[in-house]
Amino acid sequence: MSSSDRTLSVRAIVALYRAFEQAARKSDLSVAQYRTLLYLYSGPKHAGAIAAAGAIKKPTVSAMLATLREKGWIESAADASDARVSRVEITQAGRERLEAFEAEMAGLTDALLPAAERAAFRAALSGAYKALGAHREEWLRGIERQFLE
Repeated sequence: MSSSDRTLSVRAIVALYRAFEQAARKSDLSVAQYRTLLYLYSGPKHAGAIAAAGAIKKPTVSAMLATLREKGWIESAADASDARVSRVEITQAGRERLEAFEAEMAGLTDALLPAAERAAFRAALSGAYKALGAHREEWLRGIERQFLE
């Protein structure tokens, strides 16, 4: 990949993120809320782990979790190993909203790209996500371990 391809790939990521943010502003789900629901999709987490994984301050996470709870997209329960700590879990309604939001965002790429380029674009992004996935999961587990120690 030439340096101009590297630069253009970064610019493409930024442009897509900007479009994603703009679409999210018109939605009932913010980008931060989406990231939180996506993080919870794999299983319950402590609020502190959510804050650390999202690089968000704990008071901000608390407010966001309250909003998600009011919408019925998450629920909290005492941790089985430590009743002083609660674990946050995505609800079925939260899963459905997450999946609907992802479908909305996939529609956004349809609007941005010519039909002939959509499949290749999605394949490239899927490949990138899978390549990043193992490293990201390991990184997130490290954050969770630090929080729990």
